Amino acid sequence: MAIVDHQKFYKDLEDKKFKPVYFLFGDEPYLLNQCVNRFKYAVLDENSTDFNYSLYYGGDADITQVKDTVETLPVFAPNRLVILKNAHDLKDSALQELESLITNPVDSTVFVMLAEKIDKRKKVIKNILDNATCVEFKKPYENQVPQWISYICKNVNLKITTDAIHRLHRLVGNNLTELENQIFKIQDYIGDKTQIDITDVNTVVSVSREESVFDFTKALGQKDRVKALEQLVNLMDQGQNEIAIVSLVARHMRLLLTVRAGMDQGYGGAKLAGLANVPSYYIESYCDQARIWPVKKIEEALIVLHETDKALKSSPLSSHIWLENLVLKSCSL
Repeated sequence: MAIVDHQKFYKDLEDKKFKPVYFLFGDEPYLLNQCVNRFKYAVLDENSTDFNYSLYYGGDADITQVKDTVETLPVFAPNRLVILKNAHDLKDSALQELESLITNPVDSTVFVMLAEKIDKRKKVIKNILDNATCVEFKKPYENQVPQWISYICKNVNLKITTDAIHRLHRLVGNNLTELENQIFKIQDYIGDKTQIDITDVNTVVSVSREESVFDFTKALGQKDRVKALEQLVNLMDQGQNEIAIVSLVARHMRLLLTVRAGMDQGYGGAKLAGLANVPSYYIESYCDQARIWPVKKIEEALIVLHETDKALKSSPLSSHIWLENLVLKSCSL
């Protein structure tokens, strides 16, 4: 079965056009977690939730119990909802035990599996992708993040100024879960206010994180291997997610690619800042870095980033080895 478009998936849930088995996966946990509430709202009603809703986690799920629950008829309702989160934590043998539910689903149960990291090459995963209704949730592109910030604020009855959106984006990046957490903190801070401004963001959100991220990406942009490795250690000590670090570097390199291409076309100053979509007071720093990077070398760095991202998601080697390798390769291009 082909991967379903997000909008069709959401529309079918709203119209209560349910499939018996769903497999939702991707590297954006915020969107995956949102789907749990979407399913609960669409499938269940208040009177039958206690009887017809079950939630399991892959790391400690009893597969026999999961199967028994899925095969149990709903009580006083047309459908039972069974959700299995963190399915990526299940061993292949456990997933194989669930194959009968996937190839011969129970029509009265809506069985939902959610996973972050999957290997599409595995036979057991291929079987799920072929038989379940599948939806992939990827992290948003950088130009989509401002819209998501506005959306998250709107969900908690807040407005946010454009300056505050860009500042929050710069501080936190494109991690929607972390963005939501920071918005909740700001909401607690502003009390009865209904609009977030840039001062609120600067007061609440940790500037030390931005400084570490900025220093790390700047060191890479300057091909300063020693400083980049030092800042990488700082980021890891702060608990920064490895995949997020790769994402931040990729964002920076794409920005340098835009700046370098603009410089090659003769752009500069405010016009170049507008092309790169960065504040004008930052553009000189980006120009200094971009001068070190021919377009071809930036493209090579993006390939290294892609390989690192893939390795972090699939290799048994320690993540810091791959990140150090990323720094060494990038600074030697």
